[in-house]
Amino acid sequence: EDALLAIARGAEGGMRDALSSLYQLIAFKGDRITEEDALSVFGLVSRAELEGLADAILKGDAAAILRAVAAFDSAGKNMRRLAGELMVHFRNLVVWQALGEKAGDTLEITADQRKTLETQATLCDSSRIFKIADKLAEMEDKLRYVLSVRTLIEMTLLRAGRIATVATIEELMKAVR
Repeated sequence: EDALLAIARGAEGGMRDALSSLYQLIAFKGDRITEEDALSVFGLVSRAELEGLADAILKGDAAAILRAVAAFDSAGKNMRRLAGELMVHFRNLVVWQALGEKAGDTLEITADQRKTLETQATLCDSSRIFKIADKLAEMEDKLRYVLSVRTLIEMTLLRAGRIATVATIEELMKAVR
C-alpha cells in the first residue's frame, strides 16, 4: 500500500503515468515492490522523513533541518520535488488547524498522516504556519532560476524555522503591554 502511494505521489502526469511507473517497477523488481523501491525510482523522500523535516521546521531545530537536507541531497532525492511536497504538507497543516476533524473531506491523508497533523498543529499557531507556507511558496518560485537548489532550500527552511519559533516585534510589544 505504501509503495502504491509513493508511485501515485511520484507520477505527476496522472493515472497513466502512475501505471507506466508501476509496470517499470515490476519489470525491475518483480512482484514484490516496497515503498523504498518506489521512492528511490522517483527520487522522493518517505512520508516519515518529510514529516520529520516539517517537525524540525516547526521546532526551529536548525541542526536537524540542515542534516535532513544534506541527507536528501546526498541520497539523490529530487530537491525541487521535496520543496513541493513540503508545501503540500504545510497546506494540509493549515487546513487541519482551520477545520480540525472536519478536514477529512478536504484532505487526502492516511490515519497516520492525520495523527501527525494533529500533533504538529499544536506546535505552532496558524499565523506562523501561514507565514511558513508563504516562505515555501516564494522558494518554489525561486527554484526555477537558482543555481544552487540545496542552498536556497536550506536558507528558506532555516528562515521558516525562525518564523516558527522567534517572537515577532508585535508579540513582544503585546507581552510588554
